[in-house]
Amino acid sequence: MSKISILAAGVCAAAFGAAVFAAPAAPPPIANYWVDAATTSGFGAGMMGAGGGRPNMSQIMNMMSGNAPSYAHTLELRLASKTKAPAAPSANHLIPPGLQMGPSLPLVTPQAAKPVKETYGMPPGYEKPKGRMLIYWGCGEHAGAGQPTIIDFAKVAAGQVPPGMAAMANVARMANVPRSAPGYGEWPNTKDSRPVPASGSLIGAHKIEGNYSPPIGFTLGQDFMPALNLREAGAMPSGAVRLGWTPAPTATGYALTMFGAAQNGDVLAWSSSKSASMAPALDYLPPAEVKRLVGTGHVLAPTTNQCVLPAEVAKASPSGMIMMIGYGPEAYFAEAPKAPKWTAKVRFKSTASLMLGMPDMGEAGDRSTQQQQQPKKKKRFGIGDVLKGAVGIPGT
Repeated sequence: MSKISILAAGVCAAAFGAAVFAAPAAPPPIANYWVDAATTSGFGAGMMGAGGGRPNMSQIMNMMSGNAPSYAHTLELRLASKTKAPAAPSANHLIPPGLQMGPSLPLVTPQAAKPVKETYGMPPGYEKPKGRMLIYWGCGEHAGAGQPTIIDFAKVAAGQVPPGMAAMANVARMANVPRSAPGYGEWPNTKDSRPVPASGSLIGAHKIEGNYSPPIGFTLGQDFMPALNLREAGAMPSGAVRLGWTPAPTATGYALTMFGAAQNGDVLAWSSSKSASMAPALDYLPPAEVKRLVGTGHVLAPTTNQCVLPAEVAKASPSGMIMMIGYGPEAYFAEAPKAPKWTAKVRFKSTASLMLGMPDMGEAGDRSTQQQQQPKKKKRFGIGDVLKGAVGIPGT
């Protein structure tokens, strides 16, 4: 046998031995738990449901009377287990007293959706999409060279997708949670969808108990992020608009976007990113990913407290909706350092929104208070004022 053959045989034997005696891979956790904690401020914040859903009648009445709070807290709780749930699945999240929502929140297994019969072909009366979308980007008094990217909807329908189109998909990126797991429960749900008290706190001990997952327990030392107080900080002679906010101590970075419409029917989109190819995701992002995006200039640094909306954007759509996110920290817990039976992840974010050209809700509240102090003018800021500012209804 040649030396090369002997060497090759030795290498193969070593590789085989390593494969035989390698430690087996650790089994995945039986259960995974997610807690998404969000703070929402600005336009419509007082009408947010428990998980950002529909408001209840009490919230609507508060909004109409001008008593809606300037910010809201929302929670989304999701439990996924490899253990198949019994005929009567049951799970509860035992919460700290500071949350002010009683002893626990029920994690309800949603009913399976009825299968939808697929249809093929164009529906009757189908018309090809028309119009354009103009995409701008970057903070600054004026839009940079090469802007805007123009997307013709008719061309997109014909299969011609411009580079800027893919960027818009990032805005709606959602968390991947296995709702089809053998055992699954969530809150809010059809049984309990109470709004989270604005003064409620997450700090303290949390326990999750259910008949299809092992017991889960962890203690949180982090609370809801503060409101960002997004506001217009003044217009510039060029028409550009300064946007300001209150930095959150635990924020890892910020991103803003705006959607509006021009008088000619064009849809307009803008983001604070430095390029159209990387529009910000207005959802939870891992701190490491946010740090990377801050380094590339696609997310604003956590110490930033202002951004200038370019004049071209403000002029094209003077009443657009501006949305903002302050990315927050994450907390990770596991039953054991190795091969845990369960894991839990808590994510935080703070979002804000405002209608360009409208006073923010705080200013409106101050104005209504001043009006109440005048004997002849007792009208308070309510839903009518919101509609007037949003759609230009003249006052009476």
